Amino acid sequence: MNNEKDNVYDLVEDFYAHDEGWNTLLRQEYAEGFLRMEAWKGKKNSDLYRSWDNLTMLCLYLGSAETFLGDMNADDFIDCIAWCGRNISEFTPDYKNTQDFLETCDGLFKYLKGKNAISNDTVPGTAAEILLQEGKMNIILPDGSFDEANAERAWNATPDIPAKIFLNIGERLQELLEVLHRFFEREYFRLDLDRAAFLYYGILMGYEDEKKDSIEETSECFWDYFLFDYHLLRSDKRPLEFFYERTCLPESDDYDEEFAKRNRDVLEELCKARLAIFKIDSYTDDGAFYCTDWLSGEKYTLSLPLEESEDLNDAILLGHIFYNESMIMNYVSCLKIGKVAQKRLFNTLKSCKEWYNIQDPAADWEAFIARNPMLLRHMVFLYSAFVNLNNFNYETEHKNYLPTEIDYKDRVILRIRQMMEPYHFAERDIKLVIQLWSDFKVKFCREVRMPDIWAAGAIFDFIKTNGVYNYDDEKIAELCHNVPLDVMRRMAKEIWVTLGIEKHDPRYINEEGILLMALS
Repeated sequence: MNNEKDNVYDLVEDFYAHDEGWNTLLRQEYAEGFLRMEAWKGKKNSDLYRSWDNLTMLCLYLGSAETFLGDMNADDFIDCIAWCGRNISEFTPDYKNTQDFLETCDGLFKYLKGKNAISNDTVPGTAAEILLQEGKMNIILPDGSFDEANAERAWNATPDIPAKIFLNIGERLQELLEVLHRFFEREYFRLDLDRAAFLYYGILMGYEDEKKDSIEETSECFWDYFLFDYHLLRSDKRPLEFFYERTCLPESDDYDEEFAKRNRDVLEELCKARLAIFKIDSYTDDGAFYCTDWLSGEKYTLSLPLEESEDLNDAILLGHIFYNESMIMNYVSCLKIGKVAQKRLFNTLKSCKEWYNIQDPAADWEAFIARNPMLLRHMVFLYSAFVNLNNFNYETEHKNYLPTEIDYKDRVILRIRQMMEPYHFAERDIKLVIQLWSDFKVKFCREVRMPDIWAAGAIFDFIKTNGVYNYDDEKIAELCHNVPLDVMRRMAKEIWVTLGIEKHDPRYINEEGILLMALS
């Protein structure tokens, strides 16, 4: 339900202020008048909020069905309830919810007839007689579809909209974020939070301005990065995806049926959110913004927490867009970057993407950013802070790389995982080492008799090519089950030479490695 700290009439005002077109479906004065009449009759605040939710759903249906209140018959109300069940996240068309909705509509129709706005006030009651019989819900199933005896109603049903509607998205997001914080602040995720904090704050610790901004913005922006962009050490999943699978999928040990029922829809939408960098082109009549993706050129319309009076010349915005690319999460970075610097930034990011595409040729801008979110964040900040960086001038001999298929039963691969996991290497890094070994194995024509030494050699080469780990050779040998140092170096050299491995090799580079290249 709506947040009761708000006045219900403020919510009505916001609804109509956002789009005056709602007045053609249900005039604002009638909506407010009906709610005031309900309040005068003694309805509690919670009941008024529920009534307003019902009126909102009715208006949403009318807009989608392209019909008017005075033209609705009982079949239209049946279609309305089914449509709301399919398209409005908070509404399940069971007996209780349907009864509540139709009682609100019945009261509204009687109020409107008293105002001479409609001529027939019996339609909601007729629909209730058809749908609600002997304490059971008829015709409509809980998912908004029709039962077998009424399947033909689907032929003329109002079409579904592209994405589900969330009536109270702000409140639901806030509640959900609080649950997410508690979930990931557990000891199990301590290493992930520490690593994410280093990636977010620590890599650019020399640039005090960025650190200062992050502190002033408290933890909101960090959690924004952690939940939506960071990849967990053990699973390589984003925290939101991991949380969704653990709490909303029945096969999970942490499955919570009640929680999943309330939150599955909104979590599924949040899991679709993506980090985007974009520019504002113009404003819509209802206060939204026409935007262009700064990298891909894609167009979308967003609701943004910005004033039209703000100076957005040379401004680039960074944030997570979701909900069919129409909404953005609360935290948005708005950074001023001059045109020359914008060109240099674009060329740097384009070069980084081309480097990454050798490893993943199918990756478009969206996939590249999803895999390298901190690269984008840091580069945008640095160019907005007028930091003078060198161009990304790297060359490679491996422009036509084709990764070898991986045999996960291979003994060396099993050793690689056994060696790297206890030292908390990211799952992504482990997979890159496994790929490195698989590429070598196909060129290695001898039998592997001692998997430990070859696993050590592959790990050694991965660490050296990326150049981001503070491990000396002795420490690498130690983590590799104490393989003799000279043997490890000899195996590593054979792998390095056979594969033609380069410093910052694009086939095996991780996010920190690409970021190091961009900063060098």
